[in-house]
Amino acid sequence: MSQGTHIAAGERVGPYRIDALLGEGGMAHVYRAVGPGEREVALKLVKPDLATDEEFRRRFRREARAAATVHDSHVVSVIDEGLHDGVPYLVQELIRGGSLAARLRATGRLEVGAFVTLCLQVASGLDALHRAGMVHRDVKPENILLDEAGSAHVADFGLVKNREGSVLTKPGQTVGSVDYMAPEQIRGEEVTAATDTYALGCVAYECLVGSPPFADRQGMRIMWAHLQDEAPDPCSARPDLPLRLGLAVRMALQKEPGSRPPTATAYARMIQAGAGVAQ
Repeated sequence: MSQGTHIAAGERVGPYRIDALLGEGGMAHVYRAVGPGEREVALKLVKPDLATDEEFRRRFRREARAAATVHDSHVVSVIDEGLHDGVPYLVQELIRGGSLAARLRATGRLEVGAFVTLCLQVASGLDALHRAGMVHRDVKPENILLDEAGSAHVADFGLVKNREGSVLTKPGQTVGSVDYMAPEQIRGEEVTAATDTYALGCVAYECLVGSPPFADRQGMRIMWAHLQDEAPDPCSARPDLPLRLGLAVRMALQKEPGSRPPTATAYARMIQAGAGVAQ
């Protein structure tokens, strides 16, 4: 299988029959596939250029096995992993409702009640990863999937870092997405659960306003803003929001990790209280 070549519908990857190409990321092609018992799944097949790196293959499979130990209703479940012609693949549950990014493109922003529910759900998923010793490192709307009932699931473990310090990234590849990147991540310092909480704060701001906190900047100026500029108040862009909610959203956007809420769920509870929404 050459680089850029897709698996055709009807072909098999391990015990899985490929149905259709769903998308392509920096590391993998993602397919809808059918597995044992006719269960539909999402199958991520690593791109062949990455698969030639033995160290990468080893780390990928180790991370896949670690991710399979995380069980939370708001984390996309890892079902299986294996090799196809020497190329690693990962099998996950198929989430059918699209991404938060797609929803925001369609709606512009979320109403407050739906926003609070989503934050609590994403926070639950992130805390499950953190309890397992993992840091996601790329929390963004594209990596939050919505099921058919609208419930949120944290997805895409391509940049996850575990306790052993391994990272599934290609040498020279930027780690994370600049609109959601915490200051310590930009500086290349140690990432922790607080790094994901910062990214969740950026997502929270975007859910309410329709764009990330520093979307008015370009290129390196976005990074500088994360490093040194005070986070904007979502209430300035959306005066109908309670002032307490604007303050709560910005609690995750503190420059120092130790100044942020202690867990993602603690942050989501602050947002809930600030919004005055009962769950």
